[in-house]
Amino acid sequence: MKETTININFTEYDHINELNVNDAQLIQSAEENLKNAYAPYSLFKVSSAIQLNNAKMVLGTNQENAAYPSGLCAERVAIFSAKSTYPNANVETVVIVTAHSNSTPFSPCGGCRQVLMEYELTQKKPIRVILKSGNSKIWIFNSVKDLLPFAFDADDILKKE
Repeated sequence: MKETTININFTEYDHINELNVNDAQLIQSAEENLKNAYAPYSLFKVSSAIQLNNAKMVLGTNQENAAYPSGLCAERVAIFSAKSTYPNANVETVVIVTAHSNSTPFSPCGGCRQVLMEYELTQKKPIRVILKSGNSKIWIFNSVKDLLPFAFDADDILKKE
């Protein structure tokens, strides 16, 4: 038997003023967009801002539905919109913010991690992920892989026996 360890790295910031201008603007845009979240059941509003390599920013918010789980998370709304509107652009950064304050940022659900990983793998370039919840610290991951080290991908489906 052999025990193996996987480490993840991220950078933690205490305040938005410590960030570069572009990252701070992405967070502020996502926070301003929280008002557009439709979360009448959970009351847990989430917003996402995506920065593309063509300098476009795409926003999304969570959209709930009485017929759970028919709604969508903010990051999926944003990335699906970004890739359908700008199919040839690469995703550089995904910001995910919540209205709820917490001592640490909330992280994306497993489904969103898998969707983000799919785009990172297909574009063959890492996607930075920035997380912030209310007045929490800000966490920046340099790759979705840091949030999903054992991603399920096309190679798992297309392997030839």
